[in-house]
Amino acid sequence: MSPELRKAADFYEDLHWGIPPKNVKRAKVPRTPKAVAELGRLESVVYSTDKNGDGFSNYEHEFGEEGGEKPLLAVDPENKKLHVVGGDYTVEDRGIVD
Repeated sequence: MSPELRKAADFYEDLHWGIPPKNVKRAKVPRTPKAVAELGRLESVVYSTDKNGDGFSNYEHEFGEEGGEKPLLAVDPENKKLHVVGGDYTVEDRGIVD
């Protein structure tokens, strides 16, 4: 496993209380756009994952909970892909933090 994939696998384990990932792969991420069309302020994100091995659950994170700046949701007009732009959040071992 390459160092980049090992780093991703380790971070996954940190976020999922020691459970190793079922697979790790290289992602094809679109290039950073030169301009985006703003869709609006991103209030929250909801995702489904199996964090503790007991099955999938939905997790919701509301942005700006602790006075942080909320990110924007934007779209690249060239490839029609979404982008999260700005905001005060970070992703740490304990999850999304702002």
